[in-house]
Amino acid sequence: MKILIVDDHTLFRSGMVHLLQSLSPTPEVIESEDLCSAQHILSTDPGIDLVLLDLKLNDAVGVDSVLTLRKQASQTTIVVLSGEQDPTVIHRCIDSGAMGFITKSATHDELLSAIRLIVAGGVYLPKDIMTSEMASRPPGERSDVALLASLSDRQREVLAYLLQGKPNKTISNKLDISQNTVKAHLSAIFRTLGARNRTEAVYFAARAGVPLE
Repeated sequence: MKILIVDDHTLFRSGMVHLLQSLSPTPEVIESEDLCSAQHILSTDPGIDLVLLDLKLNDAVGVDSVLTLRKQASQTTIVVLSGEQDPTVIHRCIDSGAMGFITKSATHDELLSAIRLIVAGGVYLPKDIMTSEMASRPPGERSDVALLASLSDRQREVLAYLLQGKPNKTISNKLDISQNTVKAHLSAIFRTLGARNRTEAVYFAARAGVPLE
């Protein structure tokens, strides 16, 4: 596995490189200090599996950097690793195609667990966000895990691709089904999960904490 760290602080990148060696199998870690060099790396190395992206770089600040990399590397998983903790910003990152959001205040164990979950096909969001989401749910509602389990195998496949940011046409080609069938599956999935769009589906998957293989 190849991981690209995009952060303008040399000491932080060095610490992350050391920490990521704890993963098994040990990943190849590539460093980038700004968005421009990250774009160059992604354009020359199609084998990057995961990008850990800070939101405050020397040449880019904010969620637009997620959109920029998402457009360039549509097959690569992008995860925001930032000191930002504003729920609105986190929501915008997910809406822009990030597969997770890890705060820099996370412990080493939390960060490694988050990366393992994401690599396995899951979604990770900060505990505070998940606690808030859970508190807003009506009492007696079925658990997220139970709702995911109620989806058919095909619906879980469609949902997994959706969480990766794949458009309906790509899902249609990968599963060899029509786009109308994809839309029908998405309608059924959203209805079951109580989600209105991809972003809410991502939040749901993060609450459930269950990788979609």
